[in-house]
Amino acid sequence: GIAQVFPVFFFLVAALVCMTTMTRMVDEQRNEIGTLKALGYSKVQISSKYLLYALIASILGSILGCLVGMILFPYVIFTAWNTLYNLETIKFAFQPGLMLVASGSVIGITLLATLYSIYSELIEVPSQLMRPKAAKIGKKIILERIPFIWNHLSFLRKVTARNIFRYKKRFFMTVIGIAGCSALLVAGFGINDSISDIVHQQYEVINHFEASINVSNIDDNIEQTLKKQKGVTDIMEEDTLPVTANIADKDASVTVHIVDDKNLLKDFTTLKSINDDQEVSLNSKGAVISQKMAEKMEKGIGDTITFKDANDNEIEVKITDIYENYVGHNIYVTRDLYDTWNSNAELTKTYLLKTNDTSDDFEHQLGQKLMDINGVDSVTFYSSLQENFTDMIASISMVVVVLVISAAALAFVVLYNLSNVNISERTREIATIKVLGFTSRETSQYVNRESILLTMIGAAVGLIVGIFLHNLIMNLAEMDDVMFGRTIKPISFVISFALTMVFAIIINLVMQRKLKQIQMVESLKAVE
Repeated sequence: GIAQVFPVFFFLVAALVCMTTMTRMVDEQRNEIGTLKALGYSKVQISSKYLLYALIASILGSILGCLVGMILFPYVIFTAWNTLYNLETIKFAFQPGLMLVASGSVIGITLLATLYSIYSELIEVPSQLMRPKAAKIGKKIILERIPFIWNHLSFLRKVTARNIFRYKKRFFMTVIGIAGCSALLVAGFGINDSISDIVHQQYEVINHFEASINVSNIDDNIEQTLKKQKGVTDIMEEDTLPVTANIADKDASVTVHIVDDKNLLKDFTTLKSINDDQEVSLNSKGAVISQKMAEKMEKGIGDTITFKDANDNEIEVKITDIYENYVGHNIYVTRDLYDTWNSNAELTKTYLLKTNDTSDDFEHQLGQKLMDINGVDSVTFYSSLQENFTDMIASISMVVVVLVISAAALAFVVLYNLSNVNISERTREIATIKVLGFTSRETSQYVNRESILLTMIGAAVGLIVGIFLHNLIMNLAEMDDVMFGRTIKPISFVISFALTMVFAIIINLVMQRKLKQIQMVESLKAVE
């Protein structure tokens, strides 16, 4: 599921990086392109130089990417899964098809981005290409039309605001690039939050019992015997009917819970409606089904579902409500409704237990005592299921770490590339303000304040995009009978935003050296 979404974002951001790199390269060689056109070279001949450059770079990048993607990443993920399962030594398979598809996609995107970058230059006449690009005409920005704000801004802040709106292409490229990386970070952290949320939601918010017991050969005294066990604080008797339903074109196992005491059920299980977050009220008019089951069957309240019992008797029931649930397919009905089905299939007698201790020693001893009771077939402690989920989450977290590191590295590259292009394009402008008396600190503020503001805007947009990206991934990544949460913790937004801003600050510090190297004499140079 993750693999269907993340590469698209990476490709888009990679295309953006390539476009900015090639745009800068073409801008720096305008004079050379103009000379070649004047000498009679065709557009195809001139463009082939840049396309060949991009082709070689993308082929080398693809080779490196295939090595990392097919050896390093699988090894990291294999190691993560090995904490949960006992797997044999990892074996690397040569997969030419996968390599060709991945490399072909990257090379294709790179060449298209390069072609887009050089097209505007190739259509110009040689005389225009041999001269420097004319500065953009200054226009009033929106803030200038709001005197209350504009008059209270310092000179440097006014210049910063004007430059941000003046270079619209750089504005959108920076915002889109940073938003993409920030969204990937949010989605990566969100995956971890959502999967981690299953344990809390299912075994604490929804289920309020610590163990379940399946019994046969029912003894009238078994309930009293269970209540007398040390550590057992409350007990609930429940009949369940195992049935089979067609869910997403597959026969899936579903458990029908037959409820005798609706008030007692509330103490053991919270059935919260997905529509209004209110507790569901069971009645004899229909059944309450779990959310995942409803989504997979594409059914809503008021619709009818059909399933079969163990004797292949077909049962049809109306949906009166849908409740929030994360693990398994479940249906809750009243005893009165069940009696109308005339099902001859054997019911499973289950007792739900609340205990005052969940330690391993206590559960081990209680489990042995319960299994010694005549008629008890099996005992399930939900703390062990929680531990299994926690182990799974720990292994999935490693996959998330790989994704987050990749997204962070991409964010770093995007910021570095855009900052480098920004300074390269404005060498004469920066040299001119140095001649006018700007100190090194003021020059740094002049350039860096723009990149910081653009990064903040891009990161903020990315946080919003990340929510939708996270929802998309969660829908794609879910298993048939497990529903992941849609939770993104506030700290994940904070970390994603902070990481992006830290990268921007680091890049600005790196670029300080390049700003200092710009000589004031540059502003006096001209083609004439």
